[in-house]
Amino acid sequence: MKPLNENRETIAVLAVCLILTGGNIWLHRDSPPASWTSTEQYGIKFRHPQGFRFSSSTPTSWIPGYWDGGIQGEPTSGEQEIIGIYWITDKAGTLERALEYIYELGKEDNPGVTIEPPESMRVGEYEALYSVVNLENGGINVPGVLAAFRDPHGRIIVPYYLRYPGTVDFAEKRIRQIINGIEITPPNKPRGLTTYWPTEEWRYAAPEEMGFDDSGLQDMLDDIESRPSTIQVDSVLVVKNGYIILEKYYNGYNETASHIIYSCTKSVVSTIFGIAYEKGVIPSLDTKLLDIFPDYYPANMDEWKESINLQDLLMMSAGFDARDSWLYEWEKLNDLHDAQDAVGYTLDLPMAFEPGSRFEYTNAVSHLLSCIITEKTGVSAREYGEEYLFDPLEITVDKWDTDNQGRNWGYNRIYITPKDMAKIGYLFLHEGEWDGEQIISSDWVEEATRHRIDANILEGYGYQWWVGEGFYAATGYMGQFIFVYPEHDLVVVFTGGTDMTYDYSLQLPERFIIPALN
Repeated sequence: MKPLNENRETIAVLAVCLILTGGNIWLHRDSPPASWTSTEQYGIKFRHPQGFRFSSSTPTSWIPGYWDGGIQGEPTSGEQEIIGIYWITDKAGTLERALEYIYELGKEDNPGVTIEPPESMRVGEYEALYSVVNLENGGINVPGVLAAFRDPHGRIIVPYYLRYPGTVDFAEKRIRQIINGIEITPPNKPRGLTTYWPTEEWRYAAPEEMGFDDSGLQDMLDDIESRPSTIQVDSVLVVKNGYIILEKYYNGYNETASHIIYSCTKSVVSTIFGIAYEKGVIPSLDTKLLDIFPDYYPANMDEWKESINLQDLLMMSAGFDARDSWLYEWEKLNDLHDAQDAVGYTLDLPMAFEPGSRFEYTNAVSHLLSCIITEKTGVSAREYGEEYLFDPLEITVDKWDTDNQGRNWGYNRIYITPKDMAKIGYLFLHEGEWDGEQIISSDWVEEATRHRIDANILEGYGYQWWVGEGFYAATGYMGQFIFVYPEHDLVVVFTGGTDMTYDYSLQLPERFIIPALN
């Protein structure tokens, strides 16, 4: 045997060869074997083992084509092995939703199928999610993997693989090989997007289909995700031309989880108030506030208090010295909450300025609007809203807290999902119309969302809506927002969870979303 030092050059060469060989195996670990064949359907060419027979698995409710469809293959040998692919557009917006959607389809024919929470993986150029699935079939358990990723043209591609006998690790390997062997062909023509109403569900489109630069929207998500915990954005929703082009959830929230909307409640209450007003239940906006509550004998009476009318309430210009907003660090907000009768408490407040002379954000004033709805309709704001606003739009109010007299708080405490928040914005974007029904008149929408009085956070204020340059918004503590940009047919929704999130999210549309419009 030669001494070690005489073999160093040989050892070094062998080491390099091993490193290169190992690196090559690592780089190609997800590549499909050379022996595989390929199948192509509607712009998706994918590789798979030989001996598979494929047929359509497109649900009967879909229109098969480039934008929506599905195929599934099984081996001609009769082995228990399944390879399938779905491609979907407006039936699923997020990868998580796509996995759940396909899982629900599978359950219709296979009640014994189960799915585990999704995990992320990267395969080649794609960021994907995958879930382990298990199919009970004839007393045996068939393991598999269901995955989802986005193609460059607005579709979500959902491949799946199951085999018996098999393992989850083997199924994941197969899924990686299938994804890595997929080739995507661009569409011959843009997808024909139809006009619809998102009563039952929203539809989805790729940002590029709606004239957005997807990289600009991604910059916003990157910025959100790079922020410290003092900035907590819980959801982002961007709706262009009625289609969701961006939907993202953080901090344990998802599309079905309701969120407190804080002072966005004010804009909802003013809408319910407007509906009652237009139905003649609430009198003229020139009506004096004290005439609505003739059984009360307020303290601190003077000419200013006697002159308050309903329009002053809507415009946040009633003149009460309430000190219950952020401007006063909510100094007396607890007094409002603790009051046995919030109406009597508010009417007893001293006056700070002449009604209508200037803007003063006042939570107690917004609560009076809810109390007036109850006073004049005989039911709560929630009940009246359910009949004339929430039910027609199929908005589910998870919770709406009440004061000590059982009247829904008019300034806060509604819990709904971001998608239902977007419905409020979409209703106003369409000037009060919803699926052929005028929920609230276009005149009210115009009056409620125009700059009626100079404000502070934004330039102007309407009827419980903030008004900026080219947009109006419902806004709430900790970063709850419904932005409406009529010129761009655009609705943007944010929810959040910290004090500092409000100022941060307020700037996001002008920093990222509007510049991303091509």
